[in-house]
Amino acid sequence: MNDTVYGRNAVLELINTQPERIEKIYFQFNTSHNKLKEILITARRLKIPVGKARLEKLTEIAGIPKHQGVCALCSSITYYTVDEILERPRNSSPLIVVLPGLNDPHNVGAIIRTAEAAGADAVMLLEGKGTPVNATVNKASAGALSHMRLCKLKSLKNGLSLLRERGFQVVAADMEAERNYTAVDFTRPTVLLMGEEGKGLGTSVLEEQDVLARLPMAGCVESLNVSVTAGVMLYEAMRQRLS
Repeated sequence: MNDTVYGRNAVLELINTQPERIEKIYFQFNTSHNKLKEILITARRLKIPVGKARLEKLTEIAGIPKHQGVCALCSSITYYTVDEILERPRNSSPLIVVLPGLNDPHNVGAIIRTAEAAGADAVMLLEGKGTPVNATVNKASAGALSHMRLCKLKSLKNGLSLLRERGFQVVAADMEAERNYTAVDFTRPTVLLMGEEGKGLGTSVLEEQDVLARLPMAGCVESLNVSVTAGVMLYEAMRQRLS
């Protein structure tokens, strides 16, 4: 699912011309070289995920030892715009899943798989945050990644505002919410917004009309894995739409 670009000049050219293709850039631990510094500074400015790796790991990623201390993983996946998704909805009442910053590729892949099975229109990610959509995500999705439309939002706040303007309700999963998820009307055009692992969802992007919904917990555990929570809510949406 990923192509690899390595070498200082090649990665610098890529980041200056096609930054949207880059999922993550890996650097050697010593980034004192001027071009490595330039790549690192530009990547951070553009909110491209970066990481450090030992030379052996960089050689493994690049497939060659002459990587000059930097490798960029580039997605071969087609990303759609919000307009492209809404122009060709899968449902008369569209259902979109928004994942603003999940870091576990297994969670992202599992949610994509369930979203596809439940008939969702798209899964939207936040550019520069969370795990890259890589081979692990594809494996965890069990092939669903080939069928689910993906979109990258440059701004979560602006993306949600645009979807609200298009008539969507925003339903945010929150274990502290008063409303049970079964009390939500999922037959309306809906954005299902899931929080980060271990952190939940920041409320700064939410507005007064948005819906907070929880899964009731009868046992000793306080919450469920984010992919399980998304799965339960997606299938509740499908149940209501099939009724």
